[in-house]
Amino acid sequence: MRGRYIYQLAATILPNGLGHETVVHDLGIFTSLRTAEKIMREYVTEGNFYCPVYSYSIMFLPVNDDLEYQSERQINIYSPAGELQISEFNMNSCNGAWSNRLNIDIRAIIDIGPFKKPYFVLYNHWRRGLATKCARISFLEPKYELGASYNKSVWFLDENEKTMLVRFLKAGTHSPHEAEPSNNWRCAIGAFNNEVRNDDDSRILPYDLPIPDYTKLEP
Repeated sequence: MRGRYIYQLAATILPNGLGHETVVHDLGIFTSLRTAEKIMREYVTEGNFYCPVYSYSIMFLPVNDDLEYQSERQINIYSPAGELQISEFNMNSCNGAWSNRLNIDIRAIIDIGPFKKPYFVLYNHWRRGLATKCARISFLEPKYELGASYNKSVWFLDENEKTMLVRFLKAGTHSPHEAEPSNNWRCAIGAFNNEVRNDDDSRILPYDLPIPDYTKLEP
């Protein structure tokens, strides 16, 4: 296996209807990416799922001389029609803001898919690895973007959670990406800009971008 890659393929599939736990399936480990993708396609098309989104990840695991795995993960999110909507590579991400008291975490994970949508990901735990659900929310308008994440459910915020999010974004803190005092909204923008800078500068967001009225978020 020296000098080669192996691929661990997993799928996060929503069961019939929303508001339930996700069903997480480990589909195995493969030495061929083509085989892994073929198994995934067959699994989705042959299953009887109600899927507003097909969300799966293929983890690229290079094997070094000591046979140790070095995991890198890509998540591809599809529409019910099977069209790629969002593609995320876990190395292109940056922490924006978090709160132990509110038990939330905001992170910018850069979309490298066909539409390159600007959004942040809100997790329902301040340590995102322990989160059970997440929401992708547009920077530009009060709108959810499609998608669950690897082993996490889709999160649609209730009225109290929407109000909490707006208050949190307006709260003061200091962004490591800016010299001047800031707030959590600008920290989230800074995290996004930090990842796209020097790669695709046309995607950089202005720091004075108004906060959309996220109380109007709807599934």
